[in-house]
Amino acid sequence: MSTNRRGFLKGLAGAGAGAAATGMAGCAPDISPAPFVNATKDASRRVVLNVSRYPDLSRPGGAITLRVEGEQQVLVAHPQGTQYVVLTSLCTHSGCPLGFEKNEAICPCHLSRFALDGTVTHPPARQPLRQFSSSFDSEAGELTIDFGAGEEGFPSVVDGKIFFPFTQFPQLQTPGGKVEGTPGGYGTLIFVFALEDGTYAAVDSICTHQQCPVQYRDAEADLFCFCHNSRFTKTGEVREGPAVVTGDLKKFTVTSDATGVTVAIV
Repeated sequence: MSTNRRGFLKGLAGAGAGAAATGMAGCAPDISPAPFVNATKDASRRVVLNVSRYPDLSRPGGAITLRVEGEQQVLVAHPQGTQYVVLTSLCTHSGCPLGFEKNEAICPCHLSRFALDGTVTHPPARQPLRQFSSSFDSEAGELTIDFGAGEEGFPSVVDGKIFFPFTQFPQLQTPGGKVEGTPGGYGTLIFVFALEDGTYAAVDSICTHQQCPVQYRDAEADLFCFCHNSRFTKTGEVREGPAVVTGDLKKFTVTSDATGVTVAIV
């Protein structure tokens, strides 16, 4: 058993006998979370890594878990050659930190597996990992990770605001309508809701408990964290689950006029 894995399982035990038993019940014999590395970002929320300085990342098949203040923790993996991928580093089943082996992200707790694009290849996880924008300069040996990159076709942050014109997002003109996506300049999925009373709400998608992503479920008309079953309203208030202790989702100020909806990102 590796030192990293021994420490990881010791941490599970420290969380309580029940948690340790749950973690141990289905754990893989030789999978450890990828080694942790701290880094800093620039004003544009980009991180540049000189890959040669990180032996666990520079070798093909290697990976690290990258921690950057104010950002989601990510798994940075090196499948082969000059190929690198950056994914959220917590399993979407129960929030365990992921390892990397045979070109898959693997959960040491319950053996969930994820492909290089974040899709689930083996349960019990059901929700995919998020993939982050990155590029590798082979001449300089530098990997750049852009935490502020957005989703193609989704509005970006301009002067601290995101505008959703009704011509492009007509669903926001109807109570119960919803828009979700990752705006450039913010880099994290957000939800915008047209509420039944004619007002609007916009919230961030990161659960306050252990930073797992939340998903909207139409059947309950609420947001759910699949890692630990916290539940939130459309306006971000926590209803139940461990996030009751850590608090509501991040909320944004929303205004509207005859042309569309504006979300202030602060």
